[in-house]
Amino acid sequence: MNLRQFDLNLLVALDVLLTERNVTRAGERLFLSQPAVSGILARLRHAFQDELLVRVGRNLELTAFAADLAGPVHDCVRQIEDLLNVRRPFEPETARWSFRIAASDYVVFLLLGALLKSLAERAPNISVRFMALDPSAADRLAAGELDFAVLPTELEPSLPSLPLFEDSWVCAVWTGHAHTAPQFTMDEFLAVPHLSFRLSGPDHGSIAESYLAQLGFELKIVASTESFATAPFLLRDTPFATLVPRRLGERLTKAADIRLVELPLDIPPLREKLIWSPRYTASPAHAWFRARIAEVAQAL
Repeated sequence: MNLRQFDLNLLVALDVLLTERNVTRAGERLFLSQPAVSGILARLRHAFQDELLVRVGRNLELTAFAADLAGPVHDCVRQIEDLLNVRRPFEPETARWSFRIAASDYVVFLLLGALLKSLAERAPNISVRFMALDPSAADRLAAGELDFAVLPTELEPSLPSLPLFEDSWVCAVWTGHAHTAPQFTMDEFLAVPHLSFRLSGPDHGSIAESYLAQLGFELKIVASTESFATAPFLLRDTPFATLVPRRLGERLTKAADIRLVELPLDIPPLREKLIWSPRYTASPAHAWFRARIAEVAQAL
């Protein structure tokens, strides 16, 4: 392919299409109609002589060729953006930007509402997409698939970071649970059946569960879920208990019909940090957005 014959504006659309894998969502980020994005996709397919996105069931998936393109294309687009903006201050009131953040549903639950309110007031054309957190977050940052990730300090890779907030641990039980005391004894805590949080697979439990295991305490785990925020709702009509961050438990007491029971030992608090790729540390847009996330977190 001859560079002079290729419309470099298509690279921006290609980056968004390969990231979103959805024509409608890509159109929202590009501020274009769905037919317009479909037309751009057709031009890209012709230019690269590859389908790029193919339908698998109800979803669009990347072809093998497109999967190889995704990282380099994203890096190329961001480098061009940084080059064009190197001497121009970031103006959030008029900027059109989209940020992707990997975070647990607990973090999304605490931060998303206030963050969207802040963006609506200060930067109406900036969008944010929270994505599922998994153990590959650092690799996804390096590959350009994410702009940020929010991780507990204990899981933090060696990347630039910013402390956000910390939270203590507590047990949640259904309001009709047989245990009515405000605190568990150690024997009660170890005997009660537990609903466990698992990020991905059996070796990625919560920080609290990992700490207890290091001390030699084995919880009676009878079920598990990959969602912090939905776990309290699963306790209704059960004898189960689940370890939750206190802020989450307090916000869900009425909605999930739960009570909070204090633990029989001190567990180190959950400390959350924002991390990103070092290539974006100096980016004015990223710096501005980092400050907004920190601002929302501090308000907690």
